[in-house]
Amino acid sequence: ALLAKLSAREREVMTLVIAGQSSKEIARALAISHRTVELHRSHVFEKLGVRSAVELVRLAMERRLE
Repeated sequence: ALLAKLSAREREVMTLVIAGQSSKEIARALAISHRTVELHRSHVFEKLGVRSAVELVRLAMERRLE
């Protein structure tokens, strides 16, 4: 149900954040700007109710997201 809140691009960004990639690495991998990654990342955090990448990883492990 949580993943249904996210757009396809937000899910892509979330997966790469969980994998430990930096915003700049994600931007290069997805061929988008660093600022766009930061925007998607903030939407993911807001929609999933987390405040950090660590909380996102914890949530993903607990709920088996990805």
